[in-house]
Amino acid sequence: MSDRVLSVAQAAGEAAHELPMPDIAFFFVAFGLFLVALGITWSFRNTAYKLQAPRGSQTDVHHEAIEPPQAHH
Repeated sequence: MSDRVLSVAQAAGEAAHELPMPDIAFFFVAFGLFLVALGITWSFRNTAYKLQAPRGSQTDVHHEAIEPPQAHH
């Protein structure tokens, strides 16, 4: 009796661990997601430099004129 139960349990356990796709497909999915993440990261390259104000612009001069003079001790 216990041999039958054991064989049925092993057969049910093997069916439950079957992968939904071949092994190589997991590699291609992970590699594809990596390339998508790389593309998104690459699209934002040099963004901080593009957003900062250029040196010597009117904005920089204006902020320097507004700052209160510092007291000399």
